[in-house]
Amino acid sequence: MIKVKDFKLCNSFIKMSADLDSDLDVEISTDTRSLQADQFFLAITGERFNAVNFLDQVVEKGCKYAIYTESEENNKIISKFLGDLIFISTNNSVTFLQEVTSILATKFQRSGGKLIGISGSNGKTTTKEMLYHLLKNVHEETVCTQKNNNNHIGVPLTLLQINEQTKFAVVELGSNHPGEIKVLCDIACPAIGVTTNIGDTHMEFFETRENVFKEEGYLCDAVLLSDFEDKTFFVNADDEYLKANINKDHSLSFGYKGVDYKFTIEKDKVVVNNNGHEYIIVNQFITGKHNFYNLCVAFTIAKEIDSSNTQQYLEVAKTFRPTANRSEWLKINNTEVFLDAYNANPSSMLSAIEGFVDSVGPDSNYCLVIGDMYELGKNSDEYHENLARTLSQNSYKNFYFVGQFASQYNKGCDGKGSEYSSADSFKNDFVSTVLTNHKYVFIKGSRSLQLESLVDIN
Repeated sequence: MIKVKDFKLCNSFIKMSADLDSDLDVEISTDTRSLQADQFFLAITGERFNAVNFLDQVVEKGCKYAIYTESEENNKIISKFLGDLIFISTNNSVTFLQEVTSILATKFQRSGGKLIGISGSNGKTTTKEMLYHLLKNVHEETVCTQKNNNNHIGVPLTLLQINEQTKFAVVELGSNHPGEIKVLCDIACPAIGVTTNIGDTHMEFFETRENVFKEEGYLCDAVLLSDFEDKTFFVNADDEYLKANINKDHSLSFGYKGVDYKFTIEKDKVVVNNNGHEYIIVNQFITGKHNFYNLCVAFTIAKEIDSSNTQQYLEVAKTFRPTANRSEWLKINNTEVFLDAYNANPSSMLSAIEGFVDSVGPDSNYCLVIGDMYELGKNSDEYHENLARTLSQNSYKNFYFVGQFASQYNKGCDGKGSEYSSADSFKNDFVSTVLTNHKYVFIKGSRSLQLESLVDIN
């Protein structure tokens, strides 16, 4: 909850069309579909969208207040509703949203709430979902980023979920251009943070892994330079870039050796060790060391910020299931399909394949359906060739390459795979050949390929 008087702290705030009690508690909504009569409606004006055009729906919901971007065009629109709504004008509704939710985030943490920011090249959404699962099942008053709404609008919308009862807020911070993580940190003001890892993501815009580190790793600076007394940054000591943050004040390290939280991830046992205590992590629904690593990270954070419920977090960890299209297992007739069609880059692809083959066994009857990896920039051909070469050299087999880079993949593995230009062109062969001839099938590629359409065979 924020108050009307907090609006005056926003640089983008201009005026109200009526005097309001400055101590009035305010809930803000940007969605007319879920809008409640006692909420303020914030009309987002973007490049291709202007919510001022939906004020008739706001009136129908019984709302009294609307916040909008002042412009000549918008002023003409709102003039039709001056008898129905009290208007609050800003010079930029998106900036206002960011400023007011930053105030909300700061007040939330000052009053004892825990806000955890998560950045990183791979696994941040999975780690976010895992941490939310742990916290939510122990503390109902927990909110998190919905889906992957982790940009300059998605983060403020996540913060709008915070109310007077909220105890924990898990906020995913995403970036595909330099400087975006700083913008998100300035909005969310996290006192607790973790950067999952540094990899070859969005290389079209970052060009080098060092630049990825500067971007994703900014979260560490934001947390450790904040003035919150209980600030904590969790350091991945296994990452060649992030390990530089080990032993900084207010940091805790995790990883395979020489750390505060030591992970042991074997096929039959997953353990987190801390201060001489051993915590066994059990889950039958996730696949691959990288996903168990993410679960260990989520447990580490939950335990550290809420140690009195450690045993409950261990029990809840058993029940986590991957969300749709993210490392989920499907049964189609007699074939077990591992589907991870949400995103892809070289490091996440290799980790997922390694986990899949380790799970089903290298000698089992499996195949790999591998789609394009996008936003890799001028070296995209090389990234695809190198990945396929690595897979071939490690004795992986039965390749089906899908997308515009199928030929580059196939070149990397000396023509050992089958090539398809799209999921649609592959679908008939997928059903008649892949599902018929293989007991286990791996599917992963960038989101826009829509590889999940392959398993929709009804």
